[in-house]
Parts: sequence; C-alpha cells; structure tokens
Amino acid sequence: MTDGHLDWRRNNAAASLAVFLLCVTFAFTNPFLPLYIAKIDGMSLADAAMWAGIAAALQGIGAFCSGPLWGMAGDRWGRKPMLVRACLGGATGLLLLGFVTTAWQVVAIRFMIGVMAGAPAAAMALIAAGTPSEHLPKALGRIQASILGGSAIGPLISIGLVAMWGYRTTFITAGVLMFSGAAVVMIMIREPRAALAPVHSKEKRGMGSVLRTPVVWAALGLVMCVSFAGPLIQPILSPYVVTLLPPGTNPTYAVGLMFFGISAASAVAAIYAGRLITRVGVQVVLPIAIIGVALFLFPMGLTQGVGILAVLVVLMSLFQGLLQTSSVTLLPALVSAAALSSMFGLYQSVMSLSSSLGPAIGGIAAAHIGFNAVFPISALLLLATGLPMFYVFKRVAKKAAANDTETDLAIA
Repeated sequence: MTDGHLDWRRNNAAASLAVFLLCVTFAFTNPFLPLYIAKIDGMSLADAAMWAGIAAALQGIGAFCSGPLWGMAGDRWGRKPMLVRACLGGATGLLLLGFVTTAWQVVAIRFMIGVMAGAPAAAMALIAAGTPSEHLPKALGRIQASILGGSAIGPLISIGLVAMWGYRTTFITAGVLMFSGAAVVMIMIREPRAALAPVHSKEKRGMGSVLRTPVVWAALGLVMCVSFAGPLIQPILSPYVVTLLPPGTNPTYAVGLMFFGISAASAVAAIYAGRLITRVGVQVVLPIAIIGVALFLFPMGLTQGVGILAVLVVLMSLFQGLLQTSSVTLLPALVSAAALSSMFGLYQSVMSLSSSLGPAIGGIAAAHIGFNAVFPISALLLLATGLPMFYVFKRVAKKAAANDTETDLAIA
C-alpha cells in the first residue's frame, strides 16, 4: 500500500481544518465589507455596495490570472507549498485591510489577496492526488463543507468582535488569526510522494495537454455557469437587509446571522452531497441543484421582511452546497494525478472569474436599478446558462469516453 493510501485520511482532516480556519477568519470581514467601506469613506450604502463589488471583482481578476501559474507550480513542486503560500498571502492581505482609509486601498488589497489566493484549490488538488477514487466525492465534500462551515461561523464570531471593537480592529484580528491555517498545513500534512491517479485519465499529463482536452473546457464552462448566481447577490445582500430593517436598527446582528445561515446551510448540504453523489450520481444531483438555487432566488427581491428573506436564503443555500460539491466532483477524473494542480488552478481561475463578474454586475445593477431586480436576474442567468451547459458537458464527455474506448481497442 502506498503512502498516499496510508495518509489520505489524515491529510483530508488536516487540509479541511486549514481551509476551515482560513475561511473562518476571512468571513470575519467579508459580510461587513460594504458597511466598512461606507464608514471609512462616508458614502451611501448603494455606492458602498458598488465599491465592494469592484473590490471583489479585482480580487477575482487577480486569482483568475494567477490560478494556472500556481497550478503548474503545484504540479512541479508540490501542493503543500502552494497551500502554505495561499494561507500566508491571505493572512497578510486581511491584516492590511485593517489599516485602510479609502475605498481605493480596499480594492488594491483585495486584488493582492486574489493574486496570492488559491487555498481551496490547492487543498482540493492535494486531496484529489492522494485519495482513492472511491472515496473522492466524500473527501472533496469535506473540503467544501470546511469552506462553507468556516464561512458560516466567521460572521457569528465577528458579530461580537464588531460590537466590541469595531470593524477595523476586527479586520486586524482576522489577519493575525489566519496565520494559524499555514501552521496547520506545515505541521500536520504529509504530501504523498506518489500521487494516486484518478480513473479514466492515464494519458492526460501537464497543463498543455489539459488545455487541449475538450472535455476539460466543457467542465470548466459548466463550473463557470453554475457558480455565477451566488457571487452576483453577494455585495448587495447586506445593504438589502439594512433596507428591510426598521430605521435606526443596528444591522450587525441581522447581517451576521444571515451570512451564517447561508454558509451553514451550504456546509450541511456539502457534507451529504458526497454520499448522495456516490449513491445516485453527479448527473442527477447537479441539474436538480441548479433548479433549486434558481427557484429560491426568484422571490427574494419581493420580500418585505428580513425573516422571509432569511428563509429563502437558507433554502437556496442548501441547493447551493449541492451545486458546488457536485460541480467540483466532476474535475479530478478528467486529468492524470500529475496534472491535478493544473486542473484545479484552472478551476480557481474560473471560480475567480465568476466571483469577479458576479459582484461587479450585481453591485452596478443595484446602484442603477435597485436591489430587488438583482435576484430574479441572477436566477434567470443561472437557468439560461447552467442547464444548457450541463447538457453540453454530458455530450462532450460521452464523446470523449467513446474515443478512449476506441483507442484502447486499437491498442489491444
């Protein structure tokens, strides 16, 4: 038995813990970024939402550009160093956010965080390289649950921190605490010397061959389409909650609890998504998840109270957790173990493009046509792009499988 087989459970637990710590601390700040910008620059909530969207967009662009480079570096020098690098880069960026005085500085720092980002992608590449294929959906589900669980608990902790210390000190505290994720990786993770190759992927090695594989492009196109809706509403959700509250109400608790509900529901769904995918297949789970997310997005802009909005958001987030886990589960089987970091580097780029275009469009739309219109727009975009792209992926994957069978028969 290889060292990959011996260590995969421990590595899965350690990587999940590191990603959890990273996301907990980042979530200290993310829900309150529009409110923080409004306070430091004295602008309206609508304008602050737009600037928060621009900051998220620049972070996404930075991660989009750096993702393939970090992926190739991970395939060459190891996934563990890439995970350490991402943790340290994020921690430094959060620490600096606590000292900003203008919205432009927030945008610049978020761009730097994006360039250094990629902890979830590096963790998933590490796990995919060292986990037996029959356990991979559950292992990736745990990573997704750690990402979402950390994002859920972070706002709850930050409610108390913001109430006691204010936004600025909370951001500085988050940056200091994020360094603990790098320590976990360095101490606990032992990267396997011989990666375990996923099934159906023996011939695909390196970034060049990955980019020349049509089914990879189809999968990345699918990921792009299904990951768009969540980021679209991200920068407007906290200001929208403020508009639904009675005048003079402190929004900190409502916003924090709302984001807790979003991530907690998604984390619960991600935990069970791996088992569900193993039982009924990703091709059943993924389209149902697309429809479920869109179904609960539609009425959010019509709500008149925070309670109804919270129920809709939590129900949508359950399907969002299924959607994220099922889409990422498609990827490891498309490439060889030697190209897993390249594959997940491309995945990081696609997710970053979604997280840059989505908030930018959502924030600008909110500033010009109002918060309410953004929710049905995001639902329609998800249905109009996600379902057709899913069927495109199915056709391309079926054709690739048929070609591989013909090649194997010719060789035999």
